[in-house]
Amino acid sequence: MAIKIGNLKLNRFIKGMIGTRLIDPMEVYYVIDENVFYPIISKSGCSTIKQDLIRRYNPSFSSKFPEIHQIDPEFETNGKVLRKHFYSFKKYRNFSKNKTACLVIRNPYERVYSCFLDVEKGKNIMYQDPSGLTSFFGIHSGVTFEKFLNKVIKLPDHLSDRHFRSQSFCLQKGVKETLSNVEIVLLENYNKKDAAATKLNTNNKTIPKDILEALKNNKSFKKRFSEDLQLYNDAK
Repeated sequence: MAIKIGNLKLNRFIKGMIGTRLIDPMEVYYVIDENVFYPIISKSGCSTIKQDLIRRYNPSFSSKFPEIHQIDPEFETNGKVLRKHFYSFKKYRNFSKNKTACLVIRNPYERVYSCFLDVEKGKNIMYQDPSGLTSFFGIHSGVTFEKFLNKVIKLPDHLSDRHFRSQSFCLQKGVKETLSNVEIVLLENYNKKDAAATKLNTNNKTIPKDILEALKNNKSFKKRFSEDLQLYNDAK
């Protein structure tokens, strides 16, 4: 009987721990006729982006959260949009070659707080799918924001859950150099012209001022997410 840590076989868990395999895979939506792919960045409008990309070729398509994440865009768009998962960063980098990457990114301070709210409410369980490592990493509804933040800061991207992994991770390790182009879109500007567009999995709760100031003054957070902050500020 194979030994497992969470839902991972021991050998895959070890590969994840040493960084040769991603604990949580990278997901992209690839628009074939444009040769453009969208890295699916959790907590940065990913549900809305998935629906929007499908609607480009299937205007009547409609879904809800969290069902949207089970939808196969290839089926819904007659092969115009593909969904791909990568457990190996090398394979992701090879896929990226000579393509355009469109990143929809969110204010890093707002993103990490939104992730915490989901954890606190049990809305998104970290490492639930496919790894089942919630207990191992200790990020669950019982943690305070301070403890949650400390764990997030200490975990490198290859061990991070997709909901708090760096947004810039999809451009690292030589990927940017293989791309033909990179487009950065701020979440607050995404699809802004379409007022009737349906937005999935959103909330109107803003980050409290005291938490925002604490994050801005947290040197460890700014170091951990320095590239995200740079990307966001450059795109403003």
